[in-house]
Amino acid sequence: MSDIPPGTANNAPGQPLSKAVRSVVIASVTEAQRRNSTLVEAEHLLLALSRDGSSPVRDALAAAGLDPAGVEAALLAEREASLRVAGVEPLGEERLVASPRVARPRWGASAKEALTRAHRVASAHRRQRSGEADLLTAILGLELGTVPRALILAGVDRPAVVAAVRDIG
Repeated sequence: MSDIPPGTANNAPGQPLSKAVRSVVIASVTEAQRRNSTLVEAEHLLLALSRDGSSPVRDALAAAGLDPAGVEAALLAEREASLRVAGVEPLGEERLVASPRVARPRWGASAKEALTRAHRVASAHRRQRSGEADLLTAILGLELGTVPRALILAGVDRPAVVAAVRDIG
């Protein structure tokens, strides 16, 4: 019997996951809830890796300016840029406070894609289970969505970060 709550890592797409990735997946659900999101997306996985990932993964992210504060800043910049493109002036964070979500968020398309890609990365390296480095590589390899736009705006060299975590496994 697993001690992982239903609807989190056991039901995450892209199985099987290592224990470390299961912890990150659970933390990503918490990140989504903290941000009052109805869906767990790739940005929540990235935030969870930056906060709760293993030391080598956190170090690689921090070296690229993606410590938790850096990820938050990149996501905020992406949201503001996207709103401006749509002709909407962004509101201050204090005006965007919402009631906390009670319901568990579901899995969004970008999180599903990242977890599926992580499994493919692990398989390509002949590993049975996806590790944190595989998940980070998968997230950094996404081409569409909030995370790729945020990383471009933040000037992150995605291939350099992937190279830094390549041997972590």
